[in-house]
Amino acid sequence: MQSCWIGIDIGGTGIKGALVNEQGQMIERMELPTQAEQGAEFILGRVLYIANELKSIVYDSVKQRFISVHGIGIGSAGRIDRESGIVIDATDNLPGWKGMRLAELVTASTGLPSWIVNDAHAAAAGEDWIGASSQVQSSIMLTIGTGVGGALVHYGEVISGQYGGAGELGHMILHPGGLPCNCGKKGCVEQYISGTALHRRADEYVPGWNAYTLMREAKQGTAEALFILDGWINDLANTIINMDQIFDPQAIVIGGGVIVTRGTWWELLLQRIQELGGRPVLLMPAQLGNHAGMVGAARIAMLNTQL
Repeated sequence: MQSCWIGIDIGGTGIKGALVNEQGQMIERMELPTQAEQGAEFILGRVLYIANELKSIVYDSVKQRFISVHGIGIGSAGRIDRESGIVIDATDNLPGWKGMRLAELVTASTGLPSWIVNDAHAAAAGEDWIGASSQVQSSIMLTIGTGVGGALVHYGEVISGQYGGAGELGHMILHPGGLPCNCGKKGCVEQYISGTALHRRADEYVPGWNAYTLMREAKQGTAEALFILDGWINDLANTIINMDQIFDPQAIVIGGGVIVTRGTWWELLLQRIQELGGRPVLLMPAQLGNHAGMVGAARIAMLNTQL
C-alpha cells in the first residue's frame, strides 16, 4: 500500500491539484480554471471536485501498488489562519473568499483531515522538500508574478506568524509615501517589483510596451529597455538586501512567472546587490515551477499526519 496526500493550489486563474506520494512524486494531476468571477461558492465547488476526484484514485498503475490517501493540504491566495483553516483576508482576485471556512468544508466533503496555508507558504514548503532549497536549513522564498509573495522557512518549518501573514514580503514598504497599494498602504514592494509593476514601468516609458516586450528588447541591448530594467533591478536588489538583513537565511529562492526571464537580468541583479553593499547571499531560481504549490501543500498535510 502506497501512502499519498492530496495537494491543491488555489490561484486567481487556476486551481491545480495533485496526488503526491512520500517521495514527492505526483501520481496524478488535474487542473480547472478558477473562474473567480463566479464567486466564492463556485470556487469552493471546484476545489471540492478536485479533492474528491483525486481521493477516488486507489491504484498507482506505474508502481503497481494500491494507494491510501491520508489527508489534504491546500495553498490558497490570501491570509490564512492555519489553526482554524479559515481565510482571514483575501484580495479581489478571489471575490467573497474572505471568511471561507475552507478546512472545515473540505473535510466535511471528503472525510479527510485538511490543512490550509497561504499559497506562497505552500510553494516554499515544496521547494524546501524536493526543490531549490532542499539542501539548506533556512531560506526565504520570494515569488514574483502578478503580485509578490513570500515565505520564511527555518529547519523545514514554514513560519506562519500569529495571523498567517509571516513572509508577506510584497507588502513591506520599499518607497515611503510611494505608489498606492491595494492593501491600503503606499510604497509597497509589490508596486515596484511585481510582473504587473514591470508591465506598468514599460508602458509608462514606452507606450505600448509590456513586460514581455521589455525583456525581449533588453536581451537585444535596446537602451530604453535597459534603462527601465535597471530601475526594476535596483528595487529588487534593495528588497533582497532588506530581506537578508532581517532573516539572515542560507539562501533566497526566487520563483514566480518572472523567473523564466532570468537569463536577461540575473547577473545584473547579483552585481547590483554587491554595488549596494549587500552581503554575498546565495540566490537560487525556484525549481518546481507551477508544481511547487501542489507538492508543498501535500507536504504540509504529510507533516501533520500521524500514521
